Amino acid sequence: MPAVRVNIRLRTIDRYIKEKHGRYRSLSSMEMVVLNRYAERMIRKIRSGWPIDTGTSWGKWQWMTVPTPGETMLIIENPMDYTTYVHPAGTAPNPSAAGSLGSSYAGRKIQEAFKDIKFPLTVALKREIDRTEARTRQATTEETRRPWTLAERLRLIAEARAVDR
Repeated sequence: MPAVRVNIRLRTIDRYIKEKHGRYRSLSSMEMVVLNRYAERMIRKIRSGWPIDTGTSWGKWQWMTVPTPGETMLIIENPMDYTTYVHPAGTAPNPSAAGSLGSSYAGRKIQEAFKDIKFPLTVALKREIDRTEARTRQATTEETRRPWTLAERLRLIAEARAVDR
């Protein structure tokens, strides 16, 4: 009996990073905050409709983010080996779904939850990527500014002394 593990590749985000940055890069720490916030929403959505008998599988839903350049991914998983067999009370178990994530209740809940967050996640991540790139450009511009020569420093000191008099 398999545990549930779904790898959700964020190809749109990878392409956007490449477009804005010029090449693939890892997510920044602030971009990771955005991704984690939406992953948490997704888990809450899954749990909101999850049948509870003992609460064990309900409490085991978790996520991981993989910020690898060009391979950005959100992983949703539940390590309980019976997760694909869970079904709402009052419904008959689907024997054809037994052990299969795609046709199981867990698979449907994951799809619904991702569908709910996909657009707002993409918008929020793109906005944060734009902020990151703007900060990077600004820092790069400040770093490449030429340092003052000794003559320029002495001139500034002389001007400052003249103002003080």
